[in-house]
Amino acid sequence: MNLIDRIMGKRPKLGLALSGGATHGAAHIGILQVLEREGIRPDFVAGTSAGALVGAAYCAGVPLDELEKLFLSIAWPTFIKFSLIKPLALFDTQPMEEFIRKNIGDCEFKDLNLPFAAISCDIVTGERVVLDEGLVAPCVRASAAIPGLFSPVEINGRLLVDGGVVDNLPVEHVRAMGADFTIGCDVSSPSKRGKRPENPFENLLAMVYIMQERSTSLNQDMCDCLIKPNISQYSSWGFGDSDKMIEEGRISAEAALPQLNKFMPKKK
Repeated sequence: MNLIDRIMGKRPKLGLALSGGATHGAAHIGILQVLEREGIRPDFVAGTSAGALVGAAYCAGVPLDELEKLFLSIAWPTFIKFSLIKPLALFDTQPMEEFIRKNIGDCEFKDLNLPFAAISCDIVTGERVVLDEGLVAPCVRASAAIPGLFSPVEINGRLLVDGGVVDNLPVEHVRAMGADFTIGCDVSSPSKRGKRPENPFENLLAMVYIMQERSTSLNQDMCDCLIKPNISQYSSWGFGDSDKMIEEGRISAEAALPQLNKFMPKKK
């Protein structure tokens, strides 16, 4: 956005990038609640993994207080079941897709209230795959398919897994969508840094977090505003602390308001 536009009070197009972070994704809700309260509404949203789940619901018009209630009632059986047929992973996330459809409808990207993209990765080629056409639910499921833990999702002939492997904070993509000003919401804080994994799940998640950190750090400097909640003390594999993580999301967004109010005239 140029100086003349700022002087004239012209509002830049706002892009919101929501990172992955497993159950840490609850913090995105608190961030969005503060932004909405302040009249700071994005024009474009891109999300990876948990960020894709929250972003899709937000862009579909699910009220944030309702989304908060959903997160507070979720348990893993809501999202997963044991993978028994052709197991490429321990769990099948078909229940996640059904959950998404139940709460946002069997909608396509073109039906959403805001332009939205989910970021995934082609497990065969290693390429970043931007999902922004067709049915929303299977694309969100693909974006959240942690390799080895959750089954890959085949879309348009490509076998897709969690986008956090290649682009955990999709700031670059919201710029490509048309954003002049970007807010990066990073909830990828590893749990209990320095703690040895105690089971196969923690071991696998630790590996995924290392990959996510590398892809996230590359994009943090591209944000005009980075919001990073203090949530590393909470497990990223459990939903029991969702209320606390939502509150930490609010706290981090409140801290960013002086910067946002300086550069982002409120949307009427």
